[in-house]
Amino acid sequence: MTANSEVSNTLNEAFGAAFLLTGSSEAAENAVLDGIAASEFGNIVDRVLILEAAKSAIQRRADFPGQSEQALSHLPLELQRPFLLDPISRDAFVLRVLLGIPPATCSAVLHLSIQEVKEGLSAALQELPFLKARSA
Repeated sequence: MTANSEVSNTLNEAFGAAFLLTGSSEAAENAVLDGIAASEFGNIVDRVLILEAAKSAIQRRADFPGQSEQALSHLPLELQRPFLLDPISRDAFVLRVLLGIPPATCSAVLHLSIQEVKEGLSAALQELPFLKARSA
């Protein structure tokens, strides 16, 4: 894999995670920029960028309270479902399952106990198969 494709993959993963955490393209873009700024020496082919973008997305969510129904309607039904979860469950699902971040790190990012992260993830995994997203 070339360095350019690694950078592209990392940026795509960071944006996707930030979007799933915020529901806003603008907030996700800003979160990725924050992640790049937090990466040491501009090294964006790194899990640090993804983690920092996720942290920023969670913090920025308050600045973008309304998820764009139009933006969400363009997503496949499977990607609309996490937005129907409560925020803690969605955060735990995105961080643990989609990004593979360890429980202790998730706990620090979310300012929750490890047990609370596990409970949020458990709730997400139990609820997701039964949630009905709106069809486009």
